[in-house]
Order: sequence, then structure tokens, then C-alpha cells
Amino acid sequence: MVNIEIKENVAIVRPARPIADSKDALDVIHSVRFQTGRNNMLLERGAFVPEMFDLSTGVVTQVLKAFVDEKMRLAIVGDLYDCYQSSMRDVIFTCNRSNQVSFWETEAEGLAWLNKR
Repeated sequence: MVNIEIKENVAIVRPARPIADSKDALDVIHSVRFQTGRNNMLLERGAFVPEMFDLSTGVVTQVLKAFVDEKMRLAIVGDLYDCYQSSMRDVIFTCNRSNQVSFWETEAEGLAWLNKR
């Protein structure tokens, strides 16, 4: 079950439970597409299990791959300070140079990025 709000033509999604793997990611993606028809999604950092932000677990790779494979643009927003102090920093910088997945501190920044296309 997901709670979806449309704001500035973007699906702001709050899953009932944190996304822990590619199956969870695909469930959210398909729910958003079915319910809204949107290809832009904003998720707060808390929508993911904490392991998502620890590169050694491999969770970030499989979850983000699901979004890329399904061509769902994703903005992840929230306090990412601890990520910049770890190996996740490189993942964030790489993603932020792409047009598919991006990390932002605020919802407003995430919405602006998703709507600039």
C-alpha cells in the first residue's frame, strides 16, 4: 500500500513500509504508474531501509536499478549529510549527473529537478 500525492505534476509517494529491495521498488513503481500514470516520483529518505545508504549492503544498487530499468525518474530527498561522509558519496554524485535518479536536501529542490525536463 502506498500513499500518493500529486504535486507539481510529480507523484510524492509514502510507502506503507520502507523499500528494502528491487521487488519493493517495483511494487511502488507499478502502483504509481497504475494509479497516476506518472513517470516522475519523489521519495523521502525515510521511504528506504537504512541499509539503502550503506553501499556495502548492495541494496542501493538493486533498488536504483529497478527505477532506471523501469524509466521512472526519481528524486530522493532528505538529510544526506552522513552519506557524504561515506562511500555513498560517489553514488550520489554519479546519480546527480544523470537524468534518471537524483538526491536532494529538500522537497522543493527535488520537485524543481523533476519538473525541469
